[in-house]
Amino acid sequence: MEQLRTDEDFTLHSKPIRFSGNSSLSGNIQFADANVKAICVENWDTDGDEELSKAEAAGVTNLGTVFKGNTTITSFNELAYFTGLLSIDDNSFYGCRSLTSVIIPNSVTSIANTAFRECIELTSVTIGNSISTIGKGAFWVCSSLSSINVASGNTIYDSRNNCNAIIETSSNTLIQGCQSTTIPNSVTSIG
Repeated sequence: MEQLRTDEDFTLHSKPIRFSGNSSLSGNIQFADANVKAICVENWDTDGDEELSKAEAAGVTNLGTVFKGNTTITSFNELAYFTGLLSIDDNSFYGCRSLTSVIIPNSVTSIANTAFRECIELTSVTIGNSISTIGKGAFWVCSSLSSINVASGNTIYDSRNNCNAIIETSSNTLIQGCQSTTIPNSVTSIG
């Protein structure tokens, strides 16, 4: 297998990518969940090496519904490598009943209405600092959710005082809570 050299230009999904030195985009992703890896390789392995490189993941701009209804995937913290992703659309993970954790990359600006609907085993979600829109019902029927963290630096939402909730910062509205949410005194409404 030919190794990707640094200081090399190439194109991935019509986007030029430049590697230089010890780029954070070099190397393959080590997936914790073999089922997630199989889906990712099937859909986005552009060089046919049966692996998904960080560069290949960064070139993905839309997940579609390739994960929808999959009851075998358990974790997808490697989603953090999908830095070309701008949104998590309706139904992207709908019905992934065994999914327990996900880290949403900082590149994502919106989570659609039913993106994680009925992920009944989802216990942990980390939301990146660029999220500006979270649709109603994005985490509907995620009854096992016990840890919610919004990355610091997000100007629209926060998880102030480690409250395990998503709060719309400007209105002090609690958008999404979970089993272990502690509602801060500064919250003025629940929506």
